[in-house]
Amino acid sequence: MCACFHVSQGLNFAPGGPFVLSPVVSSSEANPLSLQDQRFVLFSGKGGVGKTVISSAYALSCARRGERTLLMELNVKDKVSSFFGSSSVGSDIVEVEDNLFAVNVTPDAALEEYGLMILKVKLIYKAVFENRIISSFLRSIPGLNDLLMLGKAYFHATEVATDGSYVWDKVVVDAPATGHGLFFLQIPSVITGFISSGHMYEEAKRIQDLLQDPAKTALNLVTLPEEMPVNETLMMRDELQERMGLATTSIIANGVYPPLFSQEQYDWIDEARDAVAPDSELLGGFLDAASFRGQRVDLQNEYLERLENEVDLPLYYVPYHFTDRVTFPVISKIADQLAAQISGEQEPTALSAQ
Repeated sequence: MCACFHVSQGLNFAPGGPFVLSPVVSSSEANPLSLQDQRFVLFSGKGGVGKTVISSAYALSCARRGERTLLMELNVKDKVSSFFGSSSVGSDIVEVEDNLFAVNVTPDAALEEYGLMILKVKLIYKAVFENRIISSFLRSIPGLNDLLMLGKAYFHATEVATDGSYVWDKVVVDAPATGHGLFFLQIPSVITGFISSGHMYEEAKRIQDLLQDPAKTALNLVTLPEEMPVNETLMMRDELQERMGLATTSIIANGVYPPLFSQEQYDWIDEARDAVAPDSELLGGFLDAASFRGQRVDLQNEYLERLENEVDLPLYYVPYHFTDRVTFPVISKIADQLAAQISGEQEPTALSAQ
């Protein structure tokens, strides 16, 4: 977890001990910015770790702080509308909560918007971009769809109103998962590496400059406290820095199980499991469940310790929420948990999903 003034907060990993937060100094002191400061905020991570949930919760926390916030999905099956109980989120921007807007960007919609910005007249756009030959040519260009969607995100992150103010205080992007995410973020640097002039070069260079500016852009990786997600998170952090010059801003560990018992209580549970009568199925089931929970917490703690030891970045922890599906109350709770950690308002006390 991260407190303000460049202090990361770590977990107390005493076996079976209380799930508490304690300050751990990080060399992120070199960068005094917190996750509240940048206007362009992206979340990526291994598929299935909950990055859409985290993106949505973070966006909600920004809106609650009074920032006019745009949450962007990128050509995926819409999930945001189910989180906020809103109408379906498509290629048109819709308001899903007070001060919070959402859009699901598709390459076709982004191409049309871009084409109209350049050509001005829709009739000319249709004649050029909907021409069968040109359309086939555009579809054959590797990475064009990703560049269009990233360009759309860049446009909103830098969009200025007639009075000179930014249209959006915060643009939050639910970026593609790890493998695709690396390719997605690499597109601008690939283009600027192959060509040195022209309109496409200039567009790619502007996007690349924004991505590489830590004062404006925050790139965050979401993980679960499990072996494969943690491995992919560390790999992506290194790849972003070494291949693209993109610094990771923070890492969010999602789905963390708070322990329910002390070590002394776990010892008692193990003894009771050995002594329980064979016909006491209900009691035996409770004891087995309690023991399993303790084992799961210990296993997660190994990977959380690894993150603490190997990641020189602010770490935020989101507890596991026991629910059949993600609804607004869950998103709201996570938004509050993230906001408290990012702002440094959360005291080093037990973190609970209840």
